Amino acid sequence: MKAGSTGAVLVCMVAIALPAAAQDVHTFVAVHAALLEANVDELERANGLVREAWTRVESASGAVVEAQRQGESLDSLRLREEQLRELEAELQMRLSEAQAARREVLTNRAVVEAARALGTAERSANDLLTGTWSLIVQPGLEGTAYLVQQGTLISGTYELSGGWTGSFRGTLVANKVRLERIDSQLGFAAIFYGGVSESEDTVVIQGRWEATQLATGMPSAGGWNARRED
Repeated sequence: MKAGSTGAVLVCMVAIALPAAAQDVHTFVAVHAALLEANVDELERANGLVREAWTRVESASGAVVEAQRQGESLDSLRLREEQLRELEAELQMRLSEAQAARREVLTNRAVVEAARALGTAERSANDLLTGTWSLIVQPGLEGTAYLVQQGTLISGTYELSGGWTGSFRGTLVANKVRLERIDSQLGFAAIFYGGVSESEDTVVIQGRWEATQLATGMPSAGGWNARRED
């Protein structure tokens, strides 16, 4: 089977195995990541046994050559040959174990990467911004927000240091966010603009905000960033 066909089959198998809920996808990835770590440990152990077996074969092989030169008896040489064959058989066994360990590493590595890709694709298509976020609003504020994405529409709530609470409403279009901050004390307080970027681990929004009320004695603009925590 070609490498491309193997990858496609593996992705299909992972898609069937993946649970529907996003948190279950993370659990699935975590389980196979743990298996991958165990596979790497096993591969390291198997490689060590290969080295030990090879050392014994090399030593016994050299001893056979030296025995020939020293003129040992035929019976003695036959015994050495039998022992060398046994050591060579052990080496072959250790090599097979190492090959199997490498296959397990590659298999679980492929499963983990395929699961992550599918989970990211699924979330990107449906609810990229849904979840709990850590917020930093410059100058001087930080806190958390919970956002819900429905298509291009975003809604949510926030809580910032200093006792500021309220809600967000806005849109996501072409990975560009526009959020209106509706504060429980100030009302429509600011507009947040930002760009969305994805990594293997999370999603980040970075941008600028502008106040809509300039008579409050508070900053009128600044930077902000948010990092999704789930």
